[in-house]
Amino acid sequence: MALCQNFTMKNSEPSFSPSRRTLLGILAGGAGLTASATAKRALAVPRLGGKSGAKGAPATWVLDAVETANSFGDGATIPFFEYQALGGGQTRGSLPYAEATEGVTMTITVTNSLSVSIRPAVIGVARGPWIRAGQTDSFTFAMPPAGTWLISTAQGSQGSGAGSRQGTVAGRPTTGLGGTLVSRPASGNQVLYDGGPSYDREYVVLFDDADDRWNAIQNDPRAKLAGPYEPNYFRVNGLTFPGTFGDMDTLISAMVGERVLIRMGNLGGVRQSVHMHGFHSDVAARNNVPEVHLGPKDTIPVPSGTTTDIITTVNQQGMFPFHPHDATAITANGTYPFGQLMLVVVN
Repeated sequence: MALCQNFTMKNSEPSFSPSRRTLLGILAGGAGLTASATAKRALAVPRLGGKSGAKGAPATWVLDAVETANSFGDGATIPFFEYQALGGGQTRGSLPYAEATEGVTMTITVTNSLSVSIRPAVIGVARGPWIRAGQTDSFTFAMPPAGTWLISTAQGSQGSGAGSRQGTVAGRPTTGLGGTLVSRPASGNQVLYDGGPSYDREYVVLFDDADDRWNAIQNDPRAKLAGPYEPNYFRVNGLTFPGTFGDMDTLISAMVGERVLIRMGNLGGVRQSVHMHGFHSDVAARNNVPEVHLGPKDTIPVPSGTTTDIITTVNQQGMFPFHPHDATAITANGTYPFGQLMLVVVN
């Protein structure tokens, strides 16, 4: 990625030049071999929605809350809290993912391998118990209506804008604790919700961000935070560019003519407006409320602590950048381009 090393923003300020759109296109082409190989693998393993078990069958999801070390394009290594999947689910990128049918009983069990207490929660659905360091506990709830839901920490109702950047104890951050829970329609049909739009293929895109000063002390119970939250590192599905081009859960791969459902969530502290080159998308739901008023969009807002489901009919072949319009979100502490830069590959 020699090209990337030549584009650096001073003082963490993005450089808006007339060639920025051209640069993104060059990047898409320059990473074409990696992206093409990833797309080939992805298309061989259909990313299709389907039946998630018989109505009434209980589901379980077992997670471990750990601290991980994440490497970024500017050479920095930043600690993050993360849920890691131990059972009953999968991963999307490096973050946990699970699904079950709406209305069934779901039990989530979390082991806290951190040094601070946490309170896991499915935002807008259920709050778990406080779990002390080194302890394990569970919570049970009925799966919510069909849609896209986020697991993080107890911060209030979905859409509050709190995201995961506020601490589970006063003044403490929990950056990185997140994952996606998909509720499938009771009918078992391949639709976003019963009576809603159908699709051919689906992906999960979960944004988060970090202020490296906060993350550096987040696992120290004695540390106290000072100053505002100012994120300077950005991930999607726990990854950053160019890793996003090599992950078949994050690279959006499809065949011409398919309708692609992209389930977007934001557990960072920054509101994102996500832009897709080459296509307009239908906003199918916001925070699991069907959207019937908006027309096709090429830039879709995803506020902190919320989800937005879009359906894109891919009607032309090629490689198309997919990224937040906040230029800092596609950097690593100001070094461009890294961060939440993704790609859509249509064969």
